[in-house]
Amino acid sequence: MASNAQTQRGTSWVYRALDKIKPPPAPPHSPSPPPVDRTNWEHSVEAHKINTLTVHHVGLIVFNETRSFTNSDKANDNIGAARENVAHAIMNGDQQLGRHRPATAHPIEPSAKAFKDPKTLAAYESSLRAAREAYLSGTDPTHGATHFKFMTSADRSAQRFNRDSSQKLPVKTQSGPFDNSYLKGGVPSRHVYINTYAAD
Repeated sequence: MASNAQTQRGTSWVYRALDKIKPPPAPPHSPSPPPVDRTNWEHSVEAHKINTLTVHHVGLIVFNETRSFTNSDKANDNIGAARENVAHAIMNGDQQLGRHRPATAHPIEPSAKAFKDPKTLAAYESSLRAAREAYLSGTDPTHGATHFKFMTSADRSAQRFNRDSSQKLPVKTQSGPFDNSYLKGGVPSRHVYINTYAAD
């Protein structure tokens, strides 16, 4: 009959062998970082001023200018990127000319009733996001554009924006064609191109 000492030695040998075979325990999980409050972050970005306009104002102008435009399978870009180009042009104009910047739609908030329409809400969120992205972007794809224009065709010819000026501004970006649901304004076409313009 084995002694207690022999039994303990045998048992300890078995445990040592098992320790070598079984994998070590996984390290404890690091605690997850607290979720970022995107709403507060977005409001803080939108409160920044370019010159006379805040980023939020720019987003509202983009919304009121492009709210009837939606993505199209035929477009060379998505509507969010095109809105960002428009935001760059508005910011460039405000930075350079302040209150004398090129005329645009007014930065008016839509009504609570308007937000009940999913398409309106989507256009609003897309426009404000475009303004934030343009403001935070380190590059300007419009190369300093100060003007934008909505075209019913893929016309890339230079445009005159001041009746008293002989200077025509060349196109810097062209996005589209996008679908247009509002035909009573300055774009009486189901399809629209979004162009930006700047002096060379």
